Amino acid sequence: MSAPVSLLGHWYALGPEGVTFYPGHPDFGVFRVVEDNPALPDVLIENDAGQRFILARDLACEIAIPPIQF
Repeated sequence: MSAPVSLLGHWYALGPEGVTFYPGHPDFGVFRVVEDNPALPDVLIENDAGQRFILARDLACEIAIPPIQF
């Protein structure tokens, strides 16, 4: 699977194992790609609290899905 040109807006959710995610689920955190330069090895992620951190592009490509509206 090839990586998209940009992951900007792609997202993923983290929460308890064995629990089905739904938008607004209080036990899950949603993380979005807010900055992306395909020439760099990392992307910038932001959580719902506004905290930002970098994530390896390879991992983001594996776990993030295309943008949707919540």
